[in-house]
Amino acid sequence: MIIYGWRASHIKSEANNRIICPSCGETGTIVNSVFGRYVHIFWIPVIPIGKTGGAQCTHCQKTFSKKEMNDDMKRAYKTMKGDTRIPFWHFSGIFVIGLIIGLVSFSNNAEAKAEKEYIEAPLAGDVYEYENGPSRYSTIKVLEVSEDSIYFLQNNYDFTSKSGIEEIDVDSCYADDIYMMSRSELLDLYTEGTIFDINRK
Repeated sequence: MIIYGWRASHIKSEANNRIICPSCGETGTIVNSVFGRYVHIFWIPVIPIGKTGGAQCTHCQKTFSKKEMNDDMKRAYKTMKGDTRIPFWHFSGIFVIGLIIGLVSFSNNAEAKAEKEYIEAPLAGDVYEYENGPSRYSTIKVLEVSEDSIYFLQNNYDFTSKSGIEEIDVDSCYADDIYMMSRSELLDLYTEGTIFDINRK
């Protein structure tokens, strides 16, 4: 379950010594406060959605929303709000998401580079996951590698999805018959996407 919504955090408070409280008549007791609102996912701020705030008298404890402020209070609040910047950490979710995307991209590029090296220089024990027909997926295991050819064992079982295919990569699942293909044929199967993953232990 994804927990999301919006929250507000206190950014700044500032007292004004010249404003008279409309409630108790005291001077210099009004404190304006500004809060930053942001959208969060799992309580991590993702993007700011503006600023809000209000005022409070420190003498009578009366709180004032923007609609309840008199003209002097509104001017002071508006000036303070305009000078208050949204905290950098309200954007933290954007940077976290960017970092995750970057790490995933780096990981995928590193995996693709490794697979290219594996397919160009196969070793005994390599396992290729491949498409064995419409919605059928299985594995072959490299048994021996010569200068021009690859000798491998065919898996007796297949899956209807790519997920979980590693469960059939056990010695008892492979047939005893040895098959052979050229290095160029192997590379073609990888290039066209029939072989979609390579596992090297």
